[in-house]
Amino acid sequence: MLTRWVTLALVAATWRAAEACSCMPQHPQTLFCKSDFVIVGRVQKLFRGNDTYDAYKVKIRNIYKTTPKAVVALKSGRLLTASHEALCGVSLQPRETYVITGNVVHLQAHIDFCGYVNKWRDVTPRQRKGFRLLYKQGCTCKVHVSRRRTKSPNTCGTNYDDCFERHGICLHDRDRRCRWTRAPALTRCQQKPHFNSTMTRIAASNVNINRNKHLYISTRL
Repeated sequence: MLTRWVTLALVAATWRAAEACSCMPQHPQTLFCKSDFVIVGRVQKLFRGNDTYDAYKVKIRNIYKTTPKAVVALKSGRLLTASHEALCGVSLQPRETYVITGNVVHLQAHIDFCGYVNKWRDVTPRQRKGFRLLYKQGCTCKVHVSRRRTKSPNTCGTNYDDCFERHGICLHDRDRRCRWTRAPALTRCQQKPHFNSTMTRIAASNVNINRNKHLYISTRL
């Protein structure tokens, strides 16, 4: 009986920790548009904080988007993130260069797992064009990540497809309808098998969270 309750407690703790950092899959363009700042920076040092936040000292190399408050928050070159991954904290490697999206809270720059954080060397050429200019031009469009099709003229749909995540940019066409822009890299990607995307991994993670939740509730009953 004791073993059973210990197992139940572990399942419940795992579910609660995972649920605390449950992110909906979102396209990089969406994350760009909803962020207060988008930068490319090289991680210099990690400062361990209290049980709430850690801070990364970053040398900012490029700023692709910033709000007036973000300009102030980024002057220190410090990015705050939750101390624990269960609370959506981000783990960065020293001396590595990243593209990072984030938001400003109380004039401090915050980053988390639900934003876009990726090593710059792993960012595709098409994504780099997006971060530098094209994502901004497409912020009046919406990217709908779902298995359901959308007929909205202001929306580009993607079925958890990593080709669109890595090479897709959604912009208005001449008729003011939002469309995926043509790109050779996108065409080539769609013509061959490809690995699971970040959006797919997040979606799968959320499915596992729901399964753990169901298991926990069913066992209690």
